[in-house]
Amino acid sequence: MISCRILILLWICTLMSSCIDPFEIETENFEDILVINATITNEVKNQEILLSRTFKFEDDGPLSEQGAAVKVIEDTSVEYIFEEASPGTYRSVQEFAASSGKEYELSIQTSDGRSYISDKVTLPQETSINRVYPQRITNDSGVEGLGIFVDTFDPTGNSQYYRYEFDETYRLVSPKWYPFDLVVTREGTFFFEFDLVERSEGQRICYANNKSNNIKVTNTTIFEEDRITGLEVNFIPAEDIRIENRYSILVRQYVQSREANGFYEILSSFSQSESLFSQIQPGFLEGNIVSEDNADEKVLGYFDVSSVSEQRIFVDRDDFLADLPSFEIECQIFRPEQGFSTLLEYHMLISDFIDSNTVRYYSDIPLPPDGSTIPFTFVRRACGDCTTLGVSEVPGFWID
Repeated sequence: MISCRILILLWICTLMSSCIDPFEIETENFEDILVINATITNEVKNQEILLSRTFKFEDDGPLSEQGAAVKVIEDTSVEYIFEEASPGTYRSVQEFAASSGKEYELSIQTSDGRSYISDKVTLPQETSINRVYPQRITNDSGVEGLGIFVDTFDPTGNSQYYRYEFDETYRLVSPKWYPFDLVVTREGTFFFEFDLVERSEGQRICYANNKSNNIKVTNTTIFEEDRITGLEVNFIPAEDIRIENRYSILVRQYVQSREANGFYEILSSFSQSESLFSQIQPGFLEGNIVSEDNADEKVLGYFDVSSVSEQRIFVDRDDFLADLPSFEIECQIFRPEQGFSTLLEYHMLISDFIDSNTVRYYSDIPLPPDGSTIPFTFVRRACGDCTTLGVSEVPGFWID
């Protein structure tokens, strides 16, 4: 008799399988360098600074720099102390905002006693975003989708250098959500007993969130006006899950110094390299933070003080992309009916399906009025439970 648990494992492997040949990469001449991500803004809030270490290409990711003493010094006299809120994330103990006409300096002492200090920087001109708007476009690769654009204007002409980030949130609707779950109510000697229980509504509609992972910088120094018109800050292909239903994006505009703009511009060019194996390998990117103990020590990062403006918009797919193919997840309904010889073995297989948490019960056959036979049919979990891709809690800013 074939084991039911072997059958369920084989089914899961078939569902999720793909053939990939591993490609081993090893880093040579690795340098362990402190990485600092620090932008203080004119928003009254608990400011945040991120500390980590460089990591090898074959590693899982950066190692957080823990146990550091971090502070921002205002005009050499006022100190804002930062505490470690989570590994590598340091948050100011008190809320504060950068003010114009004042100088700010970042000071860091790591747990091994090494000290780092930044140049003194000031808050640039404050300029608000004029408009964030969506538009149906075809990108340079010939893909149709939704572009998100920004317009801004500084009549004083003092801003000139801009950086953009965004948070995007999108609604997910389970394509094969069913109001009942199948559960085992009794495990007998010759068969199991099953029943249906109400499924949580929280598995039907969910919300997912992404933060921008690219660097978007621009400047207006070559223009007659300090004006930006139609700057694309994001693009979502029509068949992307993010625009399958309703989409929202919060765009942040940072006005920054010329020096900060130069740093982020070079960093952006590194991150947009066409290939990791390009013959042109970037050198070390120097910022405005140095070691106080060793002038030759490399430090990666930039302490930036920026004025920030933000604007959020909502977009419904049907308003722009209704006639284009949309995201579709494979949601074939299947009925496990083979690989068993007894009713008990079949029921054990169904129980294993339920326990695997990789599927959700779904019936496209009306339940018999006498409550007799329950059709044991399933779909992949992602088809009937949106919490595999997002969370059921509605964001506080969400508007339907």
